[in-house]
Amino acid sequence: MLILNLKAIFADKGIENPSLFLRKCGLTTYTASRLLNNKVDSIYFKHLETICLGLKCSIDDLFLWLPDDETTNIENQPLQKLKPKVNDISLSQKLKELPFDKIEAIKNFIDKINSNNPQQ
Repeated sequence: MLILNLKAIFADKGIENPSLFLRKCGLTTYTASRLLNNKVDSIYFKHLETICLGLKCSIDDLFLWLPDDETTNIENQPLQKLKPKVNDISLSQKLKELPFDKIEAIKNFIDKINSNNPQQ
Protein backbone atom coordinates (compact mmCIF):
# COMPACT_ATOMS: atom_id res chain seq x y z
CA MET A 1 0.00 0.00 0.00
CA LEU A 2 1.25 3.46 -0.83
CA ILE A 3 0.79 6.12 1.82
CA LEU A 4 1.70 9.78 1.98
CA ASN A 5 4.78 10.47 4.07
CA LEU A 6 3.98 14.12 4.74
CA LYS A 7 4.47 14.19 8.51
CA ALA A 8 8.04 12.87 8.24
CA ILE A 9 8.87 15.34 5.46
CA PHE A 10 7.51 18.25 7.48
CA ALA A 11 9.50 17.10 10.51
CA ASP A 12 12.68 16.90 8.41
CA LYS A 13 12.04 20.36 6.99
CA GLY A 14 11.39 21.77 10.48
CA ILE A 15 7.85 22.82 9.55
CA GLU A 16 6.01 22.95 12.85
CA ASN A 17 2.53 23.62 11.45
CA PRO A 18 2.05 21.43 8.36
CA SER A 19 -1.62 22.32 8.02
CA LEU A 20 -0.84 26.03 7.86
CA PHE A 21 1.98 25.35 5.39
CA LEU A 22 -0.36 23.42 3.07
CA ARG A 23 -3.01 26.15 3.31
CA LYS A 24 -0.39 28.79 2.43
CA CYS A 25 0.46 26.64 -0.62
CA GLY A 26 -3.18 26.97 -1.69
CA LEU A 27 -4.84 23.82 -0.38
CA THR A 28 -8.09 24.04 1.56
CA THR A 29 -8.21 23.27 5.28
CA TYR A 30 -10.29 20.17 4.50
CA THR A 31 -7.80 18.87 1.91
CA ALA A 32 -4.80 19.62 4.12
CA SER A 33 -6.36 17.75 7.05
CA ARG A 34 -7.24 14.72 4.95
CA LEU A 35 -3.76 14.57 3.40
CA LEU A 36 -1.97 14.93 6.74
CA ASN A 37 -4.08 12.18 8.29
CA ASN A 38 -3.82 9.81 5.30
CA LYS A 39 -7.58 9.88 4.85
CA VAL A 40 -7.40 9.86 1.05
CA ASP A 41 -7.84 7.13 -1.52
CA SER A 42 -6.79 9.40 -4.36
CA ILE A 43 -5.08 12.73 -4.84
CA TYR A 44 -5.19 15.29 -7.60
CA PHE A 45 -2.02 15.72 -9.63
CA LYS A 46 -2.35 19.47 -9.03
CA HIS A 47 -2.19 18.87 -5.26
CA LEU A 48 0.90 16.69 -5.67
CA GLU A 49 2.52 19.41 -7.76
CA THR A 50 1.58 22.10 -5.23
CA ILE A 51 3.08 20.11 -2.36
CA CYS A 52 6.26 19.29 -4.30
CA LEU A 53 6.76 22.92 -5.29
CA GLY A 54 6.19 24.11 -1.72
CA LEU A 55 8.51 21.53 -0.19
CA LYS A 56 11.06 21.57 -3.03
CA CYS A 57 10.83 17.79 -3.35
CA SER A 58 9.91 15.19 -5.94
CA ILE A 59 6.81 13.02 -6.08
CA ASP A 60 8.62 9.92 -4.82
CA ASP A 61 9.68 11.84 -1.70
CA LEU A 62 6.01 12.11 -0.73
CA PHE A 63 5.25 8.40 -0.51
CA LEU A 64 6.05 5.32 1.55
CA TRP A 65 5.37 1.80 0.39
CA LEU A 66 4.13 -0.73 2.93
CA PRO A 67 3.77 -4.06 1.10
CA ASP A 68 0.78 -6.20 2.05
CA ASP A 69 1.42 -9.62 3.58
CA GLU A 70 0.08 -11.18 0.37
CA THR A 71 2.53 -9.26 -1.83
CA THR A 72 5.08 -11.65 -3.32
CA ASN A 73 8.21 -11.39 -5.47
CA ILE A 74 9.10 -7.94 -4.16
CA GLU A 75 12.88 -8.32 -4.03
CA ASN A 76 13.38 -6.63 -7.41
CA GLN A 77 10.35 -4.36 -7.12
CA PRO A 78 11.28 -0.71 -7.82
CA LEU A 79 8.87 0.32 -5.04
CA GLN A 80 11.46 -1.04 -2.57
CA LYS A 81 13.09 2.39 -2.54
CA LEU A 82 9.88 3.77 -0.99
CA LYS A 83 9.90 1.37 1.97
CA PRO A 84 10.37 3.11 5.33
CA LYS A 85 13.91 3.31 6.61
CA VAL A 86 14.65 1.50 9.85
CA ASN A 87 15.37 3.82 12.78
CA ASP A 88 14.78 6.91 10.68
CA ILE A 89 15.14 9.90 13.01
CA SER A 90 14.08 13.26 11.61
CA LEU A 91 16.78 15.64 10.46
CA SER A 92 15.66 18.33 12.89
CA GLN A 93 15.99 15.85 15.78
CA LYS A 94 19.48 14.88 14.62
CA LEU A 95 20.47 18.55 14.41
CA LYS A 96 19.23 19.21 17.95
CA GLU A 97 21.60 16.54 19.25
CA LEU A 98 24.72 17.88 17.47
CA PRO A 99 27.31 20.13 19.11
CA PHE A 100 27.53 23.65 17.68
CA ASP A 101 30.80 23.13 15.78
CA LYS A 102 29.28 20.26 13.81
CA ILE A 103 26.23 22.38 13.01
CA GLU A 104 28.58 25.00 11.57
CA ALA A 105 30.20 22.31 9.43
CA ILE A 106 26.77 21.30 8.14
CA LYS A 107 25.91 24.93 7.35
CA ASN A 108 29.14 25.23 5.36
CA PHE A 109 28.39 22.01 3.53
CA ILE A 110 24.87 23.21 2.66
CA ASP A 111 26.26 26.53 1.43
CA LYS A 112 28.70 24.64 -0.76
CA ILE A 113 25.93 22.44 -2.19
CA ASN A 114 23.73 25.47 -2.89
CA SER A 115 26.55 27.34 -4.59
CA ASN A 116 27.03 24.36 -6.94
CA ASN A 117 23.31 24.35 -7.82
CA PRO A 118 22.53 27.36 -10.04
CA GLN A 119 18.79 26.50 -10.07
CA GLN A 120 18.34 27.58 -6.45
